Amino acid sequence: MHVRNGASPVSERYDVAIIGGGPSGSYAAALLASGGHSVVVVEKKQDTGIIPCCTGVVGTAYAELVGLEPDVIISSAMSATFVSPFGRQFQVASPHPQALVLDRALLERRLLRRAAMAGADVHTGVVVVGIERNSAGFELRMAGDSRGKSIMSRSIVVAAGVNPGMTGRLELGAVQHYMVGAHAEIEMDGVSETEIYMLQQEARGLFAWLVPTGNHTVRAGVLSHRAAAGFLRRFLDRAAVRSRLRNGQIQVSQRPVPVAALGCTYADGLIVIGDAAGHVKPTTGGGLYFGAIAARAGVEVLSDALKRDDVSSARLSRFEREWKREFGSELQRGSRVRSLYGRLSPERVDAVIGWMAESDLVDRMIQSPSFSFDRHSGALMTGLMRGLMGQLVRPHSPAGGGAA
Repeated sequence: MHVRNGASPVSERYDVAIIGGGPSGSYAAALLASGGHSVVVVEKKQDTGIIPCCTGVVGTAYAELVGLEPDVIISSAMSATFVSPFGRQFQVASPHPQALVLDRALLERRLLRRAAMAGADVHTGVVVVGIERNSAGFELRMAGDSRGKSIMSRSIVVAAGVNPGMTGRLELGAVQHYMVGAHAEIEMDGVSETEIYMLQQEARGLFAWLVPTGNHTVRAGVLSHRAAAGFLRRFLDRAAVRSRLRNGQIQVSQRPVPVAALGCTYADGLIVIGDAAGHVKPTTGGGLYFGAIAARAGVEVLSDALKRDDVSSARLSRFEREWKREFGSELQRGSRVRSLYGRLSPERVDAVIGWMAESDLVDRMIQSPSFSFDRHSGALMTGLMRGLMGQLVRPHSPAGGGAA
């Protein structure tokens, strides 16, 4: 293996420097190194200190794409219960597993190790403090144990998570729309399946979740436009939730979640993938699947460009066309779903949930062979629109009614 904590070569030259050793960056590194390119990965976290702020729920398509080992998968999910602002519930269930709960920290370590085993040089505990273009490509200046040292590279893949400062310095601008995700791992009884709570009465667009991982351990989270950690603590203090807690000591972490794509994800000699590019589901904040698709597309385009000795923006522009072809429309539909949900009143959300509980529409969509956990925005939009129309025909007004 070529993992080095801090230590970094002086002006060593590579075909590709990947900034960020998270899932997208590590996956791209392994593919590029396996293809015969010289690759270096620069990751600011120590490899032993990976503590993800993420629930780690993916569809089966991600596991197949990346080739996950069984020990990375904690459990699978075939059903979930949705709870409205005023307590209405409905359950969705599938005859087949729709989602997988991952050991998120193990996933990051495993993918980083794969990159190293494929031949990439992996430097952890190192921060890129400067990037300069030159006639040969780029010079990356480092901080950390490698302070004052640098790496030379013909090209760069930016996979550094949410990092508007870096994309801004590279003249690619920044993602314009963010939400905040808060996460906690807690001990809890009585959570046998995923529970999703629509918290529109707390804040428009707010929802929370409880995801069981076994042995009375549950991953809790919220996605909000603001104050996510506070909303999560208030959610966990609700009587129906608090009564099932085993331990009152809860540590909450939070992170920004891009819910719009970067305006341009390529330039001369570089591409941007994963959270750094906004390759994230606007509905749930999940980025593993789209990040992996973008990484694979980026590797294909960049590998071809390196072989042609042409890493110009004109050559690399195909990367943006490819990822938009793969999931650009899904991001757009997801943004519309999130916008619509954010405009609904708590009463309207409650009525829609009530209509869905009495309708077989959701069951039919979930059980359809075409349904995908990873590409669900169309189904969500259909459910919302049908639910709105259905409850307008036969309105439910548990809290005195209300309008969107």
